[in-house]
Amino acid sequence: MLTQKLPPYMNVLYNRIYQNQKVCGILDDSRIAMLTSFFAADKLQKDMLRDVPKNAHVLQIGLTFGKEINVLYNKVHKRGKLDIFDLSTTQIDLAAQKYADYDMSIANYDACIPWDEKYDVIICYMLLGELPLKTRSVVMDNILDRLTTGGKAVFIDYAKPESWNLLKYPLKWFNRLYRPFVESLWQQPLENFCTKKDDFRWHHRYYHGHMFQKTVAIRKILNSEDVLKLTKLFSEKNS
Repeated sequence: MLTQKLPPYMNVLYNRIYQNQKVCGILDDSRIAMLTSFFAADKLQKDMLRDVPKNAHVLQIGLTFGKEINVLYNKVHKRGKLDIFDLSTTQIDLAAQKYADYDMSIANYDACIPWDEKYDVIICYMLLGELPLKTRSVVMDNILDRLTTGGKAVFIDYAKPESWNLLKYPLKWFNRLYRPFVESLWQQPLENFCTKKDDFRWHHRYYHGHMFQKTVAIRKILNSEDVLKLTKLFSEKNS
């Protein structure tokens, strides 16, 4: 597989993080992950696993720091399978060392490009807030399109803090300086960023005074077009 070219927004905003081995080494520590998540990481990861069956074929879009991939792998590796896509060759090289004994696939792949294989569960863990709106829409549509019937997409990301949350305004200005795409997640539900939302059931859960969210999309057995066809068919039979 050819090495995927980094998109411009990654070179401009995140190159100093994801393409820097020293910085990645510092951030890839469970204690740092806990601090940057305001001690929500364990709760977020535990709730993420609730939507991952042990025998599932799982795809995660993007490598993560800390132990998130470890806990996910431990849930599925005996009876299921874990694949990971990432754009950063630096991240992939470091992960190849960190997970050398893990039986999983890590591919240098851009999730903006549709892929062939379908999955029971596809996970985005703290990723959508790093994507420009158009890119986010394409990635979400690709994810939803590659779920098996009854499959789930699990999105863990930032959310709009409650008005009483003392961190709301410091976070708002920090995001504007360093994470310019996060604020769009404060403005509307995640499903509004994709075009295929009507074919899925959406479930939301929030944490730490609404600072974080878990949004789960479950593919409907019948999509909207199928429902309309069946409704018309039954109406004709009963008329």
